[in-house]
Amino acid sequence: MTILKSNLDELQKKAKERTVKTQTIEYDLETMVKKIKKNVIKLNPDYQRRHRWNNEFSSRLIESLILNIPIPFIYISQDIDVDEEIDDDVSRYSVIDGQQRLTAIYNFFNNGYSLESLDVLSPLNGCYYRDLPPFLVRRLEERSIRCLRIDSTADQQVKYDIFERLNSGSIKLEQQELRNATCRGPFKTLIKKLSKHSEFVKFVDLKPESARLTKMEDEELVLRYFSLTYNEGYKSYKGNFKKFLTERMIYLNTLDKKELKKLEHNFLSVMELLSDSDIEYPFSKYKNSEDGLIRVSKFNSAVFDAVSFVAIKFLKSNQNIKHYDIKKLFEDPEFYDACDVSTSHVKKVNMRISKALEL
Repeated sequence: MTILKSNLDELQKKAKERTVKTQTIEYDLETMVKKIKKNVIKLNPDYQRRHRWNNEFSSRLIESLILNIPIPFIYISQDIDVDEEIDDDVSRYSVIDGQQRLTAIYNFFNNGYSLESLDVLSPLNGCYYRDLPPFLVRRLEERSIRCLRIDSTADQQVKYDIFERLNSGSIKLEQQELRNATCRGPFKTLIKKLSKHSEFVKFVDLKPESARLTKMEDEELVLRYFSLTYNEGYKSYKGNFKKFLTERMIYLNTLDKKELKKLEHNFLSVMELLSDSDIEYPFSKYKNSEDGLIRVSKFNSAVFDAVSFVAIKFLKSNQNIKHYDIKKLFEDPEFYDACDVSTSHVKKVNMRISKALEL
C-alpha cells in the first residue's frame, strides 16, 4: 500500500491519458452497407482475402438479424473528424472490432453468398439477398446495429490495446490482423506490397492454399525483417516480441517517403541476392547428426532473422552468398539453440543475430 500511495500521481496521470472517449451510435443495415461501399467506414482493404468466417457462420448471423436477435456492439474508430475536409477515397472510420460481422453483412447485401445451414428459417437455405421476399428485405434493411465509436484523439497503441482486449470472437484474430486494423500508415502499405514479392513468398514457403496467409504471416514476416534490421532495431528489443513488433510498426509508419523507398530497395536487393544464390530455401533450419547437417524444416522464423542479417552483410560487401555460408551457422550449438526453443527470449534473439554478424 505504501508503494501504491507513493505512485498515486503517476497512476492518476496514466489513467487519465489512457481513458478512452466513446460515443454510442446506431445505424440501420442499409445505411451501414452504403457507408462501407462509399468507404466512409473502412473494412480491411484485403477483407475478401482475410475474411475468416465461412458461409455457414455468415448465414447464421443474417438469420439472427432477421429474427431481431441481439448481436454484440460494433467498435469503430473515428480516424478523421467529421468537420475535416478530405478526399472522397479517404475513410473517416475504421473497424476495430466487428469486421467479420460487417463483412458478412456487406457480402450478403451484395449477393456474395447464399444462405445455408439455417435452423429456424430453413426455407431460406439457398437464397441470395436478391431472392428474399420484399418483407424480409425491408426487415433486414431497417434492422439497426449499435456501434461504439472511439474518439479520434486515441493514439494507435491505445486502439491496438482495445482491439486486443475485445478480440474474443469465435475465431481469434492473429496479432498481425490486429496491427493491420489499428496501425495505419504508409509503412503498412509498403509491407502489404513487399509481402507479395514472388521470391520472398517462395523463400518463406508460403503456398497459395496455406493457412499462414489468412493469418497475415506474410506481412508479419516483412514487418519482422524491418523491425530487427532497420537502424539495428534488434538492439532496442527488451522482451515481449508481440509488443515490440507493434511498437516498431507504429514507428516505421512515421518514416517519410524517401526513407520508405530506401527500405523497399533494401528488401528487394536482399531477395535478389538470395535469388542469385544456389539456395532453394535460405531460411531452412538444420540440425547436426552423425551424417552431418540435415534439414528439419524449409522455413523457420528465427533462422529468417539471422539470415536476413547475413544477407545484408554480404550485400554491403558486394559478395555472393552461398548455401555453405548459411549452413555453417548451424555447426555452432549456440546458434542452433537460439533457433530451437524460446526463440523470442532477448538473449536468444541477440545470440542468433550476433552469430550471423560474426559470419
